[in-house]
Amino acid sequence: VYASTDEFYQVMQEVLRRLEADPQAVKDFAGTKMAVRIRGTDPAVEMVINGRHNPVQASVGPQEGKVDLELGMSTDLLHDILTGKAGVKDSFLSGKVKVTGNMFKAMKLAGPFHNVQRIYPQVLAEQGRPA
Repeated sequence: VYASTDEFYQVMQEVLRRLEADPQAVKDFAGTKMAVRIRGTDPAVEMVINGRHNPVQASVGPQEGKVDLELGMSTDLLHDILTGKAGVKDSFLSGKVKVTGNMFKAMKLAGPFHNVQRIYPQVLAEQGRPA
């Protein structure tokens, strides 16, 4: 889906900017009181959403610091999850998503994750990228 890390970051920077500007999305993520790192492969990408801070902080690119939960998967799978082509539950259960940290904490991400799924396809369309 993404030929380079920069292409992914261009899309996700806008997604995260909109997430930070959405009061309900901020409230949902702040309610988790967690910092989450998502790492993708092929191309290698990384982003962190930190709900421990007020306001919530979100960034792309390698980040220093401890997180409560880390999710690892192919960047294509992340795209498919964010567009609804792949299910979150099935991806976890099949082992395609690697979780480092407390798996029960991952369940807290359901609400905040739906906000990202709502915004991501809009950004793709605006940037002329296929969903």
